[in-house]
Amino acid sequence: MENNLRGKEKECAERIYSIVDDLLRNKTYSNSEINQWSNVICETSMDFLYSKLLPAKYIISCYILKSASTEAALRFSTYWDTGDKHLQICWPKGQKNSNMRCYVNVYILKIAQEG
Repeated sequence: MENNLRGKEKECAERIYSIVDDLLRNKTYSNSEINQWSNVICETSMDFLYSKLLPAKYIISCYILKSASTEAALRFSTYWDTGDKHLQICWPKGQKNSNMRCYVNVYILKIAQEG
């Protein structure tokens, strides 16, 4: 999987960014809608990854914050081998939508081969 993923990391990050951008680009932050938006982002991203990168296990998290001007510190710690990967997608690039910010973290874990 490591060789398969290495060339696809950029493609995956760009596609997930596009998923977020397509959903949130013209939206205004809404407390009543962020759970739905987060679910759509996670599920659509999972569908994309699952179709591209078998065999692997995936963990996806999505954080939507109210204002793009608000500072945020998102940290993660991992312990794994070089075959596992982490992608972090931050939206928006620049300030084209200044009323919210979205962070998507994707953990891609290789499945051990038997034998």
